[in-house]
Amino acid sequence: MTQGISTAAAVIVGGGSGTRFGGDKLTGVIAGKPLIAHTLLAFEASTGISAIVLVVPAGREEEFRSIAQNAGISKLTAVVSGGSHRHESVLNGLNTLPAGIDFAAIHDAARPLITPELIARTLETASREGAAAVAAPVTDTLHRIDSSGHAAGTVDRSLLRAMQTPQVFRVQEIVSIFDSAEGIPTDEVSVAIAAGKKVALVEHAEPNLKVTWPQDVIMAEALLLDRTKLGLGS
Repeated sequence: MTQGISTAAAVIVGGGSGTRFGGDKLTGVIAGKPLIAHTLLAFEASTGISAIVLVVPAGREEEFRSIAQNAGISKLTAVVSGGSHRHESVLNGLNTLPAGIDFAAIHDAARPLITPELIARTLETASREGAAAVAAPVTDTLHRIDSSGHAAGTVDRSLLRAMQTPQVFRVQEIVSIFDSAEGIPTDEVSVAIAAGKKVALVEHAEPNLKVTWPQDVIMAEALLLDRTKLGLGS
C-alpha cells in the first residue's frame, strides 16, 4: 500500500456522451486495447488502490464490465451508470464505494496515460495534506480577448495550472462538499475551493492528456506504444 493511505479506491468517471469526440472513445481500440482498459490497468497496478468503481453511460454497464474482465481487472467492485452532469456521475461512483474506504481517487476515464507512479504521488500527497490533485504548468502564452475577439492583454501564467486527474479526497468530505455545492462544477477541485478547502497540487511534466478530440487518439496511441517498447506500458 502507498505510505500513509491504507484504504483508497478509484472512481473512474466515463459517464459522458462523447459528443465532442463524435463517437464512443472509451471502447475504441488504442495501442491494442480499448482506451478504458489502459486507464483501468494503471489503477489495477497501483498498490495504493484497493478497489475500483467505474462510472459509464447508462445501459452499458455489462459492456464495460466485460472489457474490464477481459483486461484482467481484479479490483473492480462496481460498474454504475453516470448522471446528466459530471458531478452527478462522480457522486454515483462515490456512493457505490465499498465500506471502509477513506480516500477516493477520482479520475477521468478518458485519460489513458496515467501511470501507477503518478497515482502513488497523488495519494501520498493527499495523505499529508488531506486532498491533492494532479496539475501541469501552463506553458503557452495566454491572452485575454475583448468582445470582438482581439487580443486585449497578457495573463501571467506563472500562477496558473492546468487541472488534471486523479483528484484525491477523503470520501465523506467530498460527498458532503458535493451535497452542499451550487451550480454545475467542472471538477472536484473547483467544488472544494468554493467550500473553502485547500487542495495540494501534484505537478508533473509527463503526458496525461484527456482524449477529447479524434486527433488526441493519435498522440495518446503514439505515447502508449512508446511506453510498451520501453517496457513501461500496460
